[in-house]
Amino acid sequence: MEVDITNKAKKYTRIGLLSLIILAVAAGAGVYYYQHHNNYLTVYDAQVAGKTTAVRTKAAGTITDLKVADGDHVEAGDVIAVIDPGITEEQIQQLEQNLALTKQNLEQLQKGTKVTLPTSPTPQPTVDAGAQQRAAQAYARMQRMNELYSMGAVSAVKRDEAAADYYSAQAAANQSGVSSAAPSAPSVTAVPVNPEIIKQAEAQVKQAEAALANAKEDQQSTEILAPVSGTVLLEDALQEGASLKADQMLANIQNPDDAWIEARLPEEQAQKIRLGQFVTYTINGHELQGSVQDILDPASSEDSDRAGTSDAMTDASSSGHEADHATITDGRFVIKLSIPSGLTFDIPPGTNAQVKFLLRN
Repeated sequence: MEVDITNKAKKYTRIGLLSLIILAVAAGAGVYYYQHHNNYLTVYDAQVAGKTTAVRTKAAGTITDLKVADGDHVEAGDVIAVIDPGITEEQIQQLEQNLALTKQNLEQLQKGTKVTLPTSPTPQPTVDAGAQQRAAQAYARMQRMNELYSMGAVSAVKRDEAAADYYSAQAAANQSGVSSAAPSAPSVTAVPVNPEIIKQAEAQVKQAEAALANAKEDQQSTEILAPVSGTVLLEDALQEGASLKADQMLANIQNPDDAWIEARLPEEQAQKIRLGQFVTYTINGHELQGSVQDILDPASSEDSDRAGTSDAMTDASSSGHEADHATITDGRFVIKLSIPSGLTFDIPPGTNAQVKFLLRN
């Protein structure tokens, strides 16, 4: 017995087509509703920002080998550049000799200035008063010259001239009287040096020691190493043969795991952005996804005082200073977006990004 199902098949076909039409209309209505109740905003001038660590030279010199290029990735301890500090062995020897002389001078001053003085002669009953007075004056002048010499106010020649004058005047005084006594042997005594002069000599020794130590350290500072891992951002005009000063900025290194996107929006648009919402953006042809980490209000003094910019990061000192926030100067809100970790490509600060936001109604 055969059963004709043609009519039933036609019936089910009509029902299926009608269902598909209803689904298509529903989907179109959903898309229409979604598009009219959810607005998108595309920001074309967003930029990559991030913390950077400065690389500085320890000593002055000339770059003989630049090991990296701008945008290269380095690991902590990698050699960035090799410099020639230009310090020779002859210069080191000269500094060593200078230190030895300053130490010798200090030792002599600490011992005092040695002065030769005659023993007072035995008084005689007949003495030329004028000769004795001249001898006393010469003695006083000699004492004064010794004091001035210890202070560094007069030269040794002047001191010796005063001593010679005294000996001559004393001899004349002795010969003017009637005496059969033999002349007394001169005595040697040490005159203390002014404490201020000793302090100055001690300071000279410390300066000479520091100069020698710095020169030896600079002589060994031939390699400039990366303090942290990250992307190298070389200073402009940095190339082999360039002359560098001590403590000069050589490069910045950005930590790729501590970077973000900064987009600037006017207040009416920024108010439609919420913390934590997902966004999509494109960097150098790579489409990525992140979330809103922070919304910085230009009216807030706390946000406005934060250091750093998206296109010019503040460097870190051999002391480790870092920049991590944008300075708001144009009145727009700064939207800070996360960047996925473990990227296979580097994105240095200042790289342009195109960001697509979903705005709340």
